[in-house]
Amino acid sequence: MKRCVRYLVVTLSCLLAVITLGVVWPRARAPLPDSIDSRLIVNARILDVANGKTLPPTRVLIERGVITAIGDGLEADSSIPLLDAGGRYLSPGFWDMHTHALQLSPQLHLPLFVANGVTGVRDMMGCPESEDSLLACSGDKRAWTKAAAAGTMSSPRFVELASFYFDNPEMAPDQAAALATTYHERGVDTLKVYNRVAKPAYLRLAAEGRRIGMPLVGHLPKAVDLNEAVTAGQRSFEHAHLFVRHCFKDAAAWRSGALDGESPTRLAERMVAEYDRAACDKVFSLLRANGSWFVPTHVTREEDARAADPDFLADPRLEYLDPLSRWAYRDDLKATSARYPGVEGRAALRKYFDHGLALTGAAHRAGVQILVGTDTGIGGFRYHDEMAWLVRAGMSPAAVVRAATLDAARYAQADDRFGSIAVGKVADVVLLEANPFEAIANTRRIWAVLLGGRLYDRDRLDSLLRFTRDQAASPANWIKLVLGFLTSPTSKEL
Repeated sequence: MKRCVRYLVVTLSCLLAVITLGVVWPRARAPLPDSIDSRLIVNARILDVANGKTLPPTRVLIERGVITAIGDGLEADSSIPLLDAGGRYLSPGFWDMHTHALQLSPQLHLPLFVANGVTGVRDMMGCPESEDSLLACSGDKRAWTKAAAAGTMSSPRFVELASFYFDNPEMAPDQAAALATTYHERGVDTLKVYNRVAKPAYLRLAAEGRRIGMPLVGHLPKAVDLNEAVTAGQRSFEHAHLFVRHCFKDAAAWRSGALDGESPTRLAERMVAEYDRAACDKVFSLLRANGSWFVPTHVTREEDARAADPDFLADPRLEYLDPLSRWAYRDDLKATSARYPGVEGRAALRKYFDHGLALTGAAHRAGVQILVGTDTGIGGFRYHDEMAWLVRAGMSPAAVVRAATLDAARYAQADDRFGSIAVGKVADVVLLEANPFEAIANTRRIWAVLLGGRLYDRDRLDSLLRFTRDQAASPANWIKLVLGFLTSPTSKEL
């Protein structure tokens, strides 16, 4: 008996020591860019994203992180280094308009964005309380943006911060309004709505958001008609479910809950087969007139459609996810496969995915403003997948690059400083080996990234990839993630 007790004490002591070590183990710092924020880029072909044109090779002068001159005859002070682009293509940095940051994102996610040319992100979920051990809160993201701009941290800029999501169906309208004021005081920019919020609370929240200058963003709640939501002023709508569910002849019955008894497979089949084109045409016009934005995140619906695909499950890029996140990701796919079982379920999900692509193309042709977002753990890589899906949906490569750059900056009302290669703009740029206007796959062929004029050459970008992969494999980070979740106010909400 004494021997068993001794063994148990030793085991628990070792376990406690491992956990303690994981908690106190210092967080690693990602490789940094060149410290110099001024340079002269020569022999660069500027991508005119506003007009979809490629300009002849020229010179671009960057001083203190800002583009100050463009032209063939430019010369720089001898103290300013020269960067020969070798005829490569100079694009504005890409912005991912649907991301989520954790406290450990500086180790696990943010360097991966930079390595993939993403210099700006819109964060779509804040903290339920003022501080959080799992989620990054507004103060964290503001500090990270400042550090990225100063070159002391490898991170994209956070270009907009959403609140924690409103999803409680029991929340009263006045409670929703009061919580909006609380989030406003914490420094977030927008109010995120989710699936289950009741219509009265939604409408009150929209009114309060207009009053305090915090527009609604996020999902379309099931209880709210899309036309009503656009009229109420929701600024952005996320995910390719949006038009599939709205442009369905029985959409009103679905919203009311009358179709809840149908099998998920049958309902997905009906939403595709019973397409209501007139409903789509009407809401497209309304979205265009109201200046609303659509962020389809087709990569998330691809995950549904390929949930049982062995090749998809074996994606080698998943090694950039920590084991806990990888397990959660695969568990989600497994749950999707169980919800839509067999050959019939897989076929329904594929048709649903393809229908969503077609409707994004139709929305684009009707003038709806589209943005590029991922909403996935390996967002840096999947960002380029999303751009490819948008081309498959019917957007031209030039239109997708514009959506990823200038249109994203326009959405954030920051196109006076970001989104194109022009004098006075911040030097967040990407040098590409080949022209993405000719083939969208060329956005993956990154030769260099500059953030605020500071250079990540190819060696540094490769170092960021190695760093992220190594951090994903770090047991100290796994422990921090688990303890962060267990002690987070978020765990009570999820």
